[in-house]
Amino acid sequence: MISTVITKTTGRNKVIDLRDGLVAAHEEDYANLHGAGGRKGKAPVSVIKVYICDYSAGTGEASRTLHASISPELCEQLLEICKQNIGVQVVEPNLAPLVEQRTVNQKLSKGADMNFGILNSGLKILERLVKADEAGETVKPSALISGAKTLLTKNRAKAMEESAPAPMAPFQIPRHMDFSYAQDRVHAFGTVKEGDMVPVQRLNIFHQTFRSDGQASNYPWTVKITNAKAPVHFQATGATTFSSSGMTDKQEAFIQISDADMYRMMSRVCHYISVWEHTVAAKVVAGGLQTRENEWRASQEATKGNPSQEEN
Repeated sequence: MISTVITKTTGRNKVIDLRDGLVAAHEEDYANLHGAGGRKGKAPVSVIKVYICDYSAGTGEASRTLHASISPELCEQLLEICKQNIGVQVVEPNLAPLVEQRTVNQKLSKGADMNFGILNSGLKILERLVKADEAGETVKPSALISGAKTLLTKNRAKAMEESAPAPMAPFQIPRHMDFSYAQDRVHAFGTVKEGDMVPVQRLNIFHQTFRSDGQASNYPWTVKITNAKAPVHFQATGATTFSSSGMTDKQEAFIQISDADMYRMMSRVCHYISVWEHTVAAKVVAGGLQTRENEWRASQEATKGNPSQEEN
């Protein structure tokens, strides 16, 4: 039996797979490439299907499988986020702001050294006085003042010495970019009135580099699907929404994914979409262009056979 699974990733008692749900546009809408849904007669919406199976409670009937659909464009967006979480960023150490900051740090360090020297000189003088007192000796104040001046002058001169900031090697910053996506779907079909309980679905996909304890996460991606029932609301624009606070009969499934696995999955999905567009959608485009050409030729022939229309 043919499988529609494009790629998958397994976790602890969980698995996520992405499947082919792409639909070509009808020939009259060949420039769309993908089906976009809408009024009757249009091609269904083209999607990538996301399935999460949670068998933490057991396999078979004890497992729980939920699915949602995402647009091909979202897959490209997720791949771009994956690319921003690869490798490290190398920063040029001789950029003007960094050189200026090192100069400021050097001056602060010299100032701290001078203050320490002054304090140390004062302690030496105090130590000399204490020793002299213990030995019953008399120390002339003029000698102490002269010695203190000499020590302070040496410390000040040392601190005021000018020298270029020490060169730094290029330093690296890990590349991180977080992301959050939320998608709600309301399945309100038939004769549904305002406030009726209808099936709803919520999909959350997010990347969180650091855990709540501040440590970098080994599995920063989370994909979560929620199925439930909730009161439906009809907007003036014709859109349908639901109240999150009124959700009942909730079923949830989620999986955490590493950066490497998410990149691999999104890369394979995007490559598949590209191949599909070049094989399936390309035929629709060719057919649509040919039909368009035929219609144009037919209109030209009709114009030639009707002089009055040609004059107009």
